[in-house]
This record gives sequence, structure tokens and C-alpha cells, in this order.
Amino acid sequence: MVKAGNSLRIGMIWHGAAWGIMFVWCLLVPVACMTPDKAVQECDETGIRLATDFWQQQTGYTNSFDAHRPADALTLRIALLAAARGEQNVVFPEIPRAGNLVVSNGVLTFSLTDALCVAARNDRQYQKLKETVFSTALDLDYQQYQFETSFSGILLALLSGDPGIEKATGKSAAGFDRKMENGLGIAGNLALDVVSLLRDDWRSLGVTGDLTMTLPLMRGAGREIVREPLTQAERDLSYAIQTFEYYRQTYAVSVATAYFDVLEYVQRLKNALDNERRLADNSRRAEMMFDAGRMERIQVDQARSDLLGAGESVINTRKSYETKLDAFKIKIGLPPESNIVLDAGELNRLAAEMDRFAKTSKSAVELFPDENEACRIALSKRCDLFITRCGLEDAARAIKIAADALRADVTLMGGASMDRMRETGGNGFDGGEALTGGVQLSLPWDRRKERNAFRKHLIAFEQAKRALEEKEDMIKQAVRSGFRNLISARASYENQIEIMKVAKLRVDSNNLFLQSGRSSMRDILEAESAMLSARNALCSAVIQWHLSDLELRRDMGVLEISETGMWCDMNGESNG
Repeated sequence: MVKAGNSLRIGMIWHGAAWGIMFVWCLLVPVACMTPDKAVQECDETGIRLATDFWQQQTGYTNSFDAHRPADALTLRIALLAAARGEQNVVFPEIPRAGNLVVSNGVLTFSLTDALCVAARNDRQYQKLKETVFSTALDLDYQQYQFETSFSGILLALLSGDPGIEKATGKSAAGFDRKMENGLGIAGNLALDVVSLLRDDWRSLGVTGDLTMTLPLMRGAGREIVREPLTQAERDLSYAIQTFEYYRQTYAVSVATAYFDVLEYVQRLKNALDNERRLADNSRRAEMMFDAGRMERIQVDQARSDLLGAGESVINTRKSYETKLDAFKIKIGLPPESNIVLDAGELNRLAAEMDRFAKTSKSAVELFPDENEACRIALSKRCDLFITRCGLEDAARAIKIAADALRADVTLMGGASMDRMRETGGNGFDGGEALTGGVQLSLPWDRRKERNAFRKHLIAFEQAKRALEEKEDMIKQAVRSGFRNLISARASYENQIEIMKVAKLRVDSNNLFLQSGRSSMRDILEAESAMLSARNALCSAVIQWHLSDLELRRDMGVLEISETGMWCDMNGESNG
């Protein structure tokens, strides 16, 4: 009976212990464990929050920073590939703030605003820089965490037995760690041990605890030294945002340049086809005049030769247009086989706008400040110069950190500990407390590595100063060159207008003279060639004038980019 009772008692204890362990497991594990989904969610919340805070402080925007790739970027790509394969009834996604994309037989027509908006949502480097901002925000989060209180804990339960004794043990411990910005480190730990014999009514309870504090007095002391990793993480996030902002400015100009480059070749192709048609008419007219005995054979052959040359020019121009269109697709993040065309009306609207401005303005740079003021604005506004200037500050700060590393290690230390135990039948805890304190000193006998690092930081500081000087000179040179380019582009445009008028008069007059026998076919062909060159040059001059204006504003750092990726005019109004 006694043996049976012991077996029943042991069985009940085993079952109770098992259920207890399962309860603790179910209670604590879901709280303590970090699942992949939870990790992503917490990272997204923290990274977006920090990135948004710095984004708004650095740029003045009110919208939140979104590091995720827009969903319509993939769906647009899928739709374009499906349309390129010849699939019918392809549904294209609606792109926010891009307007309704014009679709005809699976071919999309992009205005400049649409292209800039799609580019901002599809460009790979654009997305990579957004993700860099997000990743840098996570690095900042970790550095902030270093100055927060961290907690740790452990829970252990064990049931063991042999033919002579059964024993149950339990252990729990909790601790915390905190680092202050002045370098003070505080750590504490509290542990509880329980031992119980199952065959005898005996158990013991042990409690231990300790609290330690350390404070550097020389090397590693001071708020500036201790906070350096956090300070650098904050600055790195600012640099990532400024780099992204500078890329947005340069990218918008590069997209506009590529867009109008394609449209220029659209116009060149139209001009080449029109030139081919006109030369075909001249060739037929030369044949008729030759048959009538009014023209020599050599002039007929000249007309035929120029017609063949015009056909070759059409072939080459069409090839160049298609090549530039494919390059443009890749630039805005679309597959090269996409069926898209660019809105040719953009070129007509631009020509009308340039013509209006030429008639109403006295100077190409009348909307800009004078050259010296423009350089001053550029030196205060350019994002890339801001990063370079901050790099000099980082180098100066690194010298202080390296100099601190040369000092001796002197650390003030203190602590308190407690050790208590009580057994069954005891009236209280046995044990005691202890207090410790002292100073730890390590003299700088060997600082070879730190010495070399200090000298390298001095060199890096001088290099940073030279880099800043060079950057400032390059920016001033870019602004001065931008003024010259804009003035030259305006003058070239006005000159090309006159050249175009002369070329048209020359064609018309030579056609009349040919009918009266006062002109030769050679004169007609030369006039037509001059007319083609004038048309192409005028188109190029219109585009170059507009792009020179954008480039100067970009180089001054005043080209503001809206959320759609479109630039704002000089009054701050979006052109999108």
C-alpha cells in the first residue's frame, strides 16, 4: 500500500509539473518570441516613423515617407508585357496623380507629366535610394536603443529522480541594463532558486541580487564621446535623405532631357520624310523637264542622287528614334518591348511657350538673380554641397574621438550585492550584503593603433577641407556655365528663327526661278538641304533653351520637385 501510494503521489507530481511547464510555455513564449511577420511589422513602423520625421524636417514636406515600391509599378509592367505579346483587352492600372493614360490598341501615349510620374514610381535607382533612407533609419533606431533600458530574464523548471530521491528545482532570474549619455552604465540582476525534495518535507529558497555601476573618467568619458555613434547615425539619415532629394532633382531633369531627345527625333523623322517627299517631287519634275528638253541629264541625276540620300537619312533617323525610345523606356523603369509613344503635342506646346517668352522678355535670365547672387544661393541650397560640408564636420568630430582614444582608461566602479537563503524550519534568511567601490586604471602604455588612427584622421580632415573647396568651386563654375548656356540658347533660338525664315524664302524663290529658267536643280537641292537643316536646328534650339533653364535651376539647387516627380516653376507652382 505504501509503495502504491508513493507511486500515485509521484505520478501526480509528474503530471502537475508537466501541466505547469506547458502553462508557462504557452504564457511566455508567444510574448518573448519574435516572428518574421512581427519583425517586419515593427521594422516598418519604426523605420517609416524615423524616416518621415527626418524627411519632413529636412525638406519641409508634410507627407509621410514611403519606402515601399508602389504596387502599380509591377502591374503596369505586367500589362505592358501582355500588350506587347498581342493580348487583347489588357487592363492598365490607374497611376495616382498621373492622369488617365491614353491607350489605343495597346499603345500608351505618355505626356511629360505622365512620364515623370511613372518614372518616379518605376525607376530602380529611385527605389533603391528610398530603401537606403529606410535602412539608415533602422540603423538609427538601433543606436537609439543603445541608450534605452534593456531587460533580460530566464525561467527554468526541472524535475529529477533516482531510486533514492526525487527532487524538483526551479530558477528564475531577471535583469536590466542601461547606458546613460554621459557614459554611466548601470546593470542589475535578481535571481530566485527553489529546491524541494519530494519524499521529505524539506525545501529551500535562495535569493541573490546585484547592482553594478561604471563611469569612465578619461577615455570614453563625456556626452559628446559617448553619443558619437548615435550622432553619426542621425547625420547618416540626413545624408541619405539629402542624397535622395538631390537625385530627385537630377533625375527629373534627365527624364525631361531624354523625353525631349526622343521628341526631337520624332520631329527629325517627320522632317526627313517631308524632305524625302519634296525631293521625290523635284526628281519627277526634273525628269519631266529633261523629257521636255529644258534640263540637262546631270541635273536629273543630281536630283535622283539627293532623293536616294534622303531615303538613307530616313532609315538612319528612324533607327536612332527607336533606339532612343527604347533607352527612354529603360530610364523610366519600363521594359524595352513596351508599346508606348510620346505625346508630340508637348513639343508644339514648348515651342509656343518659348515663342511667347521670347516676345515678352528682354533677356533669357531675367527671371533669375544676378550671377553672384545665384552662386550664393547655390552654395546654400545644393543638397550635395550640404553633404560635403557635413562631411568636413564629421572629420573634425572624428579627430576629437581619435584624440580621446589616446588617453588613459580610468573608470569609477561601484556595486552592491545580496545573497540570502532560507530552509524549511528556518526563522529567516541567512546570508548578507556587500558593497564594492573603486577605480580601475589602465595607463596608455600601448597606443600604437590609436596613434596611427589619430594621424589618419588629421589627414582625412585636410582631405575633407580640400573636397569642400573643390565642390564649392565646381558648383560656382556650374552656375556660371549655366548662365552662359541659357543666354547662348536664347540667342541661338532667335538666330535659328531667322535662319528658318531665310531657308523658307530660299526654297520658295528657287522654285519660282526654276520655272522661269533662272535657277538650276542644284540650287533647288541646296535650298532643300538648308531647309531640312534649319528645321532640325530650330527644333533642337527650342529644346536646348528649355533644358538650359531647367539645368540652371538644378545647379542652383532651387528646382523643387513635387510628389508626382514634376518640377515647380519659379513661383513654386507645379507644372504637373
